[in-house]
Formats: sequence, C-alpha cells, structure tokens
Amino acid sequence: MVDNNLLYKHQYGFLKGKSTEHNLLHLINKVGEAINEDKYCIGIFLDLKKAFDVVSHDILLKKLRHLGINGTALKWFKSYLSNRTQRVDINGNLSDLKNLDISVLQGTILGPILFLCFINDLPLSTNLLAFMFADDTSCTAAGANLPLLIQHVNIELQKLANWFRANKMAVNISKTKFIIFHGKGKKVDLNGLNISFNQNEIGKPEDPLLITPLERIFNEHPNIESRTYKLLGVQLDETLSFKTHIETTSKKISKSIYCISRAKNLLSNKSLKSLYFALVHPHLLYCINIYSCAAPSSLKRLIILQKKAIRLINRAPALAHTQELFFNSNILPLEKLIQQAKLNFMHSIEYGYGPPTFLNLWQKNYERNPNSQNLRNANDYYLPAIRVDSFKKIPLYSLPFEWNNLPPEIKFQFNRTTFKRALRGHLLVRE
Repeated sequence: MVDNNLLYKHQYGFLKGKSTEHNLLHLINKVGEAINEDKYCIGIFLDLKKAFDVVSHDILLKKLRHLGINGTALKWFKSYLSNRTQRVDINGNLSDLKNLDISVLQGTILGPILFLCFINDLPLSTNLLAFMFADDTSCTAAGANLPLLIQHVNIELQKLANWFRANKMAVNISKTKFIIFHGKGKKVDLNGLNISFNQNEIGKPEDPLLITPLERIFNEHPNIESRTYKLLGVQLDETLSFKTHIETTSKKISKSIYCISRAKNLLSNKSLKSLYFALVHPHLLYCINIYSCAAPSSLKRLIILQKKAIRLINRAPALAHTQELFFNSNILPLEKLIQQAKLNFMHSIEYGYGPPTFLNLWQKNYERNPNSQNLRNANDYYLPAIRVDSFKKIPLYSLPFEWNNLPPEIKFQFNRTTFKRALRGHLLVRE
C-alpha cells in the first residue's frame, strides 16, 4: 500500500514516520495561510460512530479488490473475516452466539490497516481538503466571502454524508463541530446562515428531519467547553491563540511539579531528574511545533513552570537564576526546545526523509528563480510574504525561517544522529 502510494496522502494514523503533529501541522498551515490572506477558513471536525466496529466485511472486501488485492490474497482476507461469532457473559450466563459480519476486529494486528483501506476513498467524495488520523477526520475550506464559503461547505458536507450512507457508517452529529478560523479583529457575521449536516440523498426530495445544524466553536460561546475544540490532544480556537491549550498543559505540569516537590527530600538528584523527564518534559514536547504558534505572553506561563521544575530537581532556591541550572542539567529551556523541534523537522525536509506530503511544501530561492543561483541566499528556503504579523509564528513561515538562520556547519550535517548532536551542542550553551 505504502510503496505504491495507494493510501490517501493526508492519512497520518497507524503509518510509519507519520504522527499527530504532522496532521496538525498541515491543518495549522492551511488556516494560517488563509488568515494571512485575510480570508476565513472553516474547519469541520467529524466524529464517527463506532468507526472500527461498523466496518462492513462485504464492502471492505470490494475495496481490497479495488486496491489490487486479488486471487489467493483476497481469499485469505475473506477467510480471515468470515465465520466469526461473539457472545456476552453476564455473571456466568452466556448468551447465544451471534454472527459477526462487521468490524475490523479491534486489538488485532490487521485491524488498523484494514480500517485505513476501508476509509481510504472518503476524501475522494468531497472537494474539501481532508486531514485524517485513522477515523479522526478534519476538513477545511477557505474563502474571502463567508456566505459563499458556508454554502460551499454545506454542499460538500452532503457529499460526505452520502459517502457515509453508502458505506454503512454514521456520523455522531452531536459531537461533530466546526470552527470559522479568522484573524484577530475580523468579524464573523453569519447573517442567519449556519453549517448543517444534510443526510438526504443527493438529487432526491429532501426531508428536513435529516438536516441537522452543527455546533460552532467560538471564543464567546456561552458554554466554556465549546470555546475550543480538542483535536488529537491540542485545543484549537478560532484565532489560533492556543491559550486554552497552554492553560490545560500548565495545569498538568503544575500537578507534576507538586509530585516532584514532595519527593525532593527523599530522592537523589538523578532520580529527581528522571521524574522531570517522566512527568514534565513530555507535556512540553507534545506537538511543540503547533502550540508554539502562541504569543510569547501565553508561552511565558510554561517557561515559568519549567524553570520552577529545574530549580526543584537541582534543589536550588526558589528565586535562583536558571541559566546555569539548565546547562548543568543538560536540559534545554522551552525557547530552545521550540527551536530544536523546528530544526529537527526541517532537517527531515532538507534531506528528504520526512513525510512525502511536506517534501514539496517549501521551495528554495534558486528553485523559484533559476537566475538567483549565484546569490548568497540561493540555497535558503523561500519565505511567504507576511500580511498579518501572527503569520510569523505559523509553521509555514517559522520552520523555514529557523532553518535559514542556522549556521552552515550544522545545516550540512546530513546524518540525523550527528545533526541532532551538533544542534543540541549549538543550543545548549552558557549565556
């Protein structure tokens, strides 16, 4: 499947070398690009009902055949899926056996890849741009005219609804949400319009009962929980401020710091450092290229908490300077961790081992203008024009910007291991 590029290019679940961050990077880039061009970008976040459990075996086998699995291999899959039964045990009382002609059998090795094969053609049913992580599906569309954009999205959502009907799957409409992403200060006037999930079959008389308005996530929503949407562990809001995500992460880190403080007088420095890497560091690293789009004032809270943790594991006074503590502990402060994450990602782009969907996203200056080959910055990545200041934080701009400013002697380290070692040495310095 992978070698022949048969799987949808923006599927990031259960595939080697792809992650939740890759999924979110593409989404944030699309949203940031639209905001920079003074456009609206609508994101629809679909929630599938029991996705793995309702896969039809008959439809799955047809799709496997369409993907090129024939002959003995197809017969093997048919045998694997057929004649399966299940029963329920309640206090030792067993129910009758029931034949199982649906589900990709969760917990099996083949379950995830069979599900990817089943859902692989979903993006072909719509003109919306879909980003997928297994069954977590996000669709986006951008435009300057909001009423026309909403009309377009509603038409495309009906196409998706028809795909789910044809494939015997269902969407949990109450958990399916949408966000109208926009720049700060840009008004969102819906004029009575809304985005709806229309389950009527295209071309046939419509039943109003099959049209359900979707809930919009926005900053002024009366329900606090509906002001952001949690996608793959990251809280998204309509202006990409990431304030709620940082607040949530800060609370988790604060609890971890409390645990470390209680253990401070019982454990060695080495053990305290291990606690830091187990309880604090993972929260800072998860999707760091995403939440680092936040304003410096928002990131400051995480910076303060990390410094507090560093003082604790070094048994330093509460107001001690942390520069030397970071260096002695061989730990990078958050600002340097952000740089490290961006440059490690760009190294995978520069030397061609990153996810294929990113490899043509950025161009070198000489590629855009062959006449510039002799210029000093010919091998630098082209940076998009900035129309909105917040665009500088978006990965589409900030990742190549960091790479362009990296010293050449580190850039030319093509080996991943030696590059990471050289980069860390470059960043971990006494200031």
